[in-house]
Amino acid sequence: MTTPYPHLFSPLTLRGVTLPNRAVMAPMSTELGGRDGEVTPDMIAFYRERALGGIGLIIVEFTCISPETGRANEYQLTLESRRNLDGHRRLVRTVHEAGAKVFMQLQHSGQYANRAVLPDGMPVGPSDIFSKKDPARMTCRGLSSEEVARMAQAFGATAALAAEAGYDGVELHGAHGYLLTQFLSPLANRRDDEWGGDFERRLAFPLAAIRAVREGLGDLPLVYRLSADEFTKGGLTIEDMEKVAPRLVEAGADALHVSSGWGVGDAFEKVVEPMSTPEGWRIPYAARIRKAAGVPVITVGQIRWPETAEAAIESGQADLVALGRPMLTDPFWANKAKAGRPDLIRPCTSCNWCISPHEGRHQVGCAENPRTGNELDTPLSSDIGQGRRAVVIGGGPGGASAALLLGQAGFETHLFEERDFIGGGIVASATPPGKDKLFWYSRYLDNQLKDSQVNIHMGKRAELFDIVALSPDIVILATGTRRIELPIEGVDHAKVMDAYDLLMGDREVSVARGGHVIVYGGGETGCETAEFCAEKGLRVTLVSRSAADKLARSADWVYRGGLLRRLHANPLVTIIDNSHVRSVTDEGIVIETNGSDGSETFLLAADQLLLAQGRQSSNKLFDELERAGISVALAGDSKHVGRIGDAVHMAYRAVLALKAQFAPVEPVAC
Repeated sequence: MTTPYPHLFSPLTLRGVTLPNRAVMAPMSTELGGRDGEVTPDMIAFYRERALGGIGLIIVEFTCISPETGRANEYQLTLESRRNLDGHRRLVRTVHEAGAKVFMQLQHSGQYANRAVLPDGMPVGPSDIFSKKDPARMTCRGLSSEEVARMAQAFGATAALAAEAGYDGVELHGAHGYLLTQFLSPLANRRDDEWGGDFERRLAFPLAAIRAVREGLGDLPLVYRLSADEFTKGGLTIEDMEKVAPRLVEAGADALHVSSGWGVGDAFEKVVEPMSTPEGWRIPYAARIRKAAGVPVITVGQIRWPETAEAAIESGQADLVALGRPMLTDPFWANKAKAGRPDLIRPCTSCNWCISPHEGRHQVGCAENPRTGNELDTPLSSDIGQGRRAVVIGGGPGGASAALLLGQAGFETHLFEERDFIGGGIVASATPPGKDKLFWYSRYLDNQLKDSQVNIHMGKRAELFDIVALSPDIVILATGTRRIELPIEGVDHAKVMDAYDLLMGDREVSVARGGHVIVYGGGETGCETAEFCAEKGLRVTLVSRSAADKLARSADWVYRGGLLRRLHANPLVTIIDNSHVRSVTDEGIVIETNGSDGSETFLLAADQLLLAQGRQSSNKLFDELERAGISVALAGDSKHVGRIGDAVHMAYRAVLALKAQFAPVEPVAC
């Protein structure tokens, strides 16, 4: 078929292995493995769906070459012996049958191994490391010279097993601060022997590992993943890596996978970026490594659209493009791009819900795609809702997702949204500086609904009689949130405004540039409102009831770090913590500050007070519907105020639960 992206969808041959196109699924920890490091059916289903989606090459997540010393988590794959070989064979066979090539990534965590899953609880690395709090307590044991040599051979042994399992090649994980990087980087290698002490000796272990892998792998492709710049003081820079890259190739690497960053501290946002990071920012780094090394390179990082990938390859900056988080959001990214329908791609917004902790869930997930990590869920067949009617109230992420899923399940679905646009709270989340990628998702939902059979009632506030008149079999209530009423004297003063209304575009700050606004609330919304107002040239005082180190504490932790750095550095923003707004007068805002010496009350002149003290669920229709005898379920912020991903997943579970009520029962044959 013809495609608007001919370079991206052209084949490429690496050491005799021909990839059907240049789109690569980047290796990412899914935590879908078994506790003994084995491949599970859940993992096979996860990778199969991505292979069916048209990706040319899948690099399977990091596989530890020494589980006794190097595992990153209890669900990490291992292949140090033949005991887990059969699972890898099944995985490889499944990916091949689905149309993609597949490499295994070989890894050892080094000093960042998870102590809880190591038999003796002691990570190993290039050098001894002791606790900063307790200098007598060792936190990482430096490997002996003989152990380093054996570790290099362990990489080779796992590579040989990968070849036996049928993998088309392997990738050595020499990026992000893991063991290979630790030996290469002066940040971690403080040895003075054949394995460290100067540039040449720090290179010795990565080169030994490459040679061992080349021997174990035979004539299959070997990719080396590196951090082009560690973005850490005292770490390796792009200039250093331009010298390192040719040496990796001389030792036996056929291609280089050019990533960036060190996996802990502030540099982690160069490994997994916040959404404010520009599209394709790492591509120039890949171009420099490609020029220095003279072999094909894979570029990766904040590439969301096929236009970016096509341009990188066409311009000669890269030979392949790796997609990480976009493969969690839309497994069929490649097929949609190849068909010239990027408008159908469910867009990754870099919200980082996928790496955030979630109660009761350890495996991989995606805010927008609730199927990610749940690929063994049976699909919602269209016969479940045949002859039945569903009503969804609210067009935010929870409501829109519920309506689309109900339509997929065959329900005659009606969606009521009182505003004149789809997206709900997504708009408030997308409006602050650096978060406009979230508008991609609201546009996607809007387009999906317009292309669906869902009956959309825009600008219509659903009343009980509207719903009863439709005689629905199920109602999903996703009406979002409402403001928490605060015990502030004068809260109805004209200068008081809800920050949420500002971010939603319902109201505007009526203050001239250079004027002063007070934002009351140190959560994510308050901090973002402060930055939003400062960007418009307003002086901002951010008043938080909690301490300054607790600001935006519920935000995605990668995004939060950058947000707080920007706020503290912004000359237009003043932060007053451990304080309360007590009253509003014509003269100003009365603030009470609580310190170690007691409380202090003072008046602060301001043109406007923006309230960002949190919101609560809005679900007043719930009781009315139940009294009317209508089956109703809550989704999104109507049930529990949370992030976009929480709303989407609640909607998914609410619709999935209908299978228990309506799906036909098929007795097992045995």
